[in-house]
Amino acid sequence: MKRSVQLMWALLALTFSLSLFGQDDPSGWKFYPYQDPGSEIVFPQDEGKHNGIPNMEWWYSVMHLRGETSGDRYAVLVTHFNNHIRLFTVTNLDKKVHTSGATMGFLNSASGHLELSHRTKYGKDIFRTKRGEDRKLIPFEYEIKTHHDKMNLSVQLKSRKRPMMVAGDGYIAVGTSGHTWYYSLTSLAVTGELEHQGLREKVTGIGWMDHQWGPFIISPFELGRTFETYEWFCVQLDNGIELMISNIYDRDYNLPMTENYGAVELFYSNGEGRHTERREFKRTGYWRDPVSGHTMSMGWELKVPELNVDIRLTPDMVEQMVQLPLNGSFWEGSVSVVGTIDGVAVKGKAFGELLHRFEKPEVEIATLKSTWRRSETLILDWRVKNPDDGNPLNFSVYLVQNGVETLLKQDMLGDRFSTKLESILGAQSTTSKFTLKVRAYSVDKTIKGEAETSVLKLVPAR
Repeated sequence: MKRSVQLMWALLALTFSLSLFGQDDPSGWKFYPYQDPGSEIVFPQDEGKHNGIPNMEWWYSVMHLRGETSGDRYAVLVTHFNNHIRLFTVTNLDKKVHTSGATMGFLNSASGHLELSHRTKYGKDIFRTKRGEDRKLIPFEYEIKTHHDKMNLSVQLKSRKRPMMVAGDGYIAVGTSGHTWYYSLTSLAVTGELEHQGLREKVTGIGWMDHQWGPFIISPFELGRTFETYEWFCVQLDNGIELMISNIYDRDYNLPMTENYGAVELFYSNGEGRHTERREFKRTGYWRDPVSGHTMSMGWELKVPELNVDIRLTPDMVEQMVQLPLNGSFWEGSVSVVGTIDGVAVKGKAFGELLHRFEKPEVEIATLKSTWRRSETLILDWRVKNPDDGNPLNFSVYLVQNGVETLLKQDMLGDRFSTKLESILGAQSTTSKFTLKVRAYSVDKTIKGEAETSVLKLVPAR
């Protein structure tokens, strides 16, 4: 009897202590207030707006959903910015239909907890933490309602893992553009309804949420090279592991491997995280949007030896642009992932956000003398005036005579070509004119540029 009473009091004490935090989940994180060890970010306080913080703040969510009626796969983006811009895109991956719905309106955002109300000409959007019947906030559960022309979303989201503090403490530098507080909810169960292309249906799936704020500034609108640019990916694998990949370009399009220019976050299924700037990230293809004219990477490989990560990322569709005025459109879309982690095969889904655009290579050939003899050795040097670390170029050299091109050497990685003229022109003694052409191109030959020498004259031997 005595032991039964003691057990009853122990259960009551446990129930009371949990109720103080508004939770019924003894997981160690699903309660308010919550603060990750080593971070200054506090929930729910930092889920709301931040007064007195200059520059940027945004609330971002992406979802991979499946329709209950159609069986179709959807990729959905919803983002609210403190400058009153709202982004909303829906992509039907099976029907290959992408719809972009960016607009502006009045954003009213609460302090102390997440509760956004964004009024646009299409209706009233909400993005907020759910409340129970007692009107108390339900920790790490949310609802989103978003409207556009013939495109509507109403979903509930429930986090299955504790928040991920980016870089361990949730505070990072963004190149030389400033600093940001940054956390992510990397594993959200999503249920609700979606209306797209005339069909309204129930949907289920997974989601990812980001919240960033701080004294930093980035922009998809080009003003010369005023803004630093980036490529970013959130990866959700079927085995419960998530990754965040960021590559920040400086204003000269270099990719420094330093802590303020991107990293890889690895978030294990048990909620433990790893962070490293040491990564090998290759772009396997590129794509030029025919509407905006912007060229972006479109196919990627990531290797992180330190974390035993080796994965390949492939876009599910190339036409997934977020359409903005003033040619500010950028790519944000669904990606499929396969590879290995710790030697074990993995697969899953991702979203990519690409604000970095690739330019046509501007090749400049060093000046050559105008007359040559067959016995001489010609050394051709060139440089690319607008190099880009994200697009390591190959080069081919051509001999041009009477408008006919003859390939001399292809897929070169350097910036010099040397040859004996007799070996490429033959041993004939007649005088002739020729030029040399250098072509630069991306690994998939989507991005190309070239330059040609002035006319060179071959003179007879004495």
